[in-house]
Amino acid sequence: MKTTQSFAGSCSLKSIFFVLACFWALAGCSDPRNYPVTKLTEAQSKELGQKLTSEEGQKLASWTLRSALSDKASVEGVTVAQALKQQDAWVIKQQEEAVVAAELKKKVEAARKQKQDEFSKLLTVALVNKKSSMGEYGKRWVGLEVAYDNKSDRDIQGVKGMLRITDIFGDKIMNIRWSFDKGIMAKQNATEKNTGVDINQFIDEQMKLYITDFDKLKSTFEVSTIIFKDGSKMDAPD
Repeated sequence: MKTTQSFAGSCSLKSIFFVLACFWALAGCSDPRNYPVTKLTEAQSKELGQKLTSEEGQKLASWTLRSALSDKASVEGVTVAQALKQQDAWVIKQQEEAVVAAELKKKVEAARKQKQDEFSKLLTVALVNKKSSMGEYGKRWVGLEVAYDNKSDRDIQGVKGMLRITDIFGDKIMNIRWSFDKGIMAKQNATEKNTGVDINQFIDEQMKLYITDFDKLKSTFEVSTIIFKDGSKMDAPD
């Protein structure tokens, strides 16, 4: 009799463990985070909307947008849980790359500033006048008078750089790539008068330059290259 009861009890325990195991297995299968992202049904998507936090929902949406640009095979079978982990890893990588980029930018800017300080001891470039005019058929033009002061002991053959023009508040009006190749003798000045830029009336920044009086403008010149008559040259960092 005891043997029969013992056997029955053993079977009962096994049944309980079996039921629990099945329950845990079903519970695992029913977790919406185990659904493949690329094969979500409408019902599964609705379930995900109820089960995921708002933060997880945003991560999944971001992952989905990125995956649209990826090879289809690389995202096939990726579950929601895996997609969330991949998105976290991607964000961390972007943050790390942003830190590296910021450090690189600081180094480049420091190098450029140092080079501009070197250039300033050799040459000064300044916008000294500006005149707006209108030609035939309403064509607009801004004449710019630029002065060059060669402070070095060497003749300069040409200079190239960026003329940055702002309003009196320092707000950008226009950046103009600028070059001068008519030469500047050592310890001498030169002035360029007959040059300027065409103005497109449909471009706001160009029209702002056109209508703003010279005394309401500020300018700086960032040198990129100085070529000396002896053939040598100096370049700013890219």
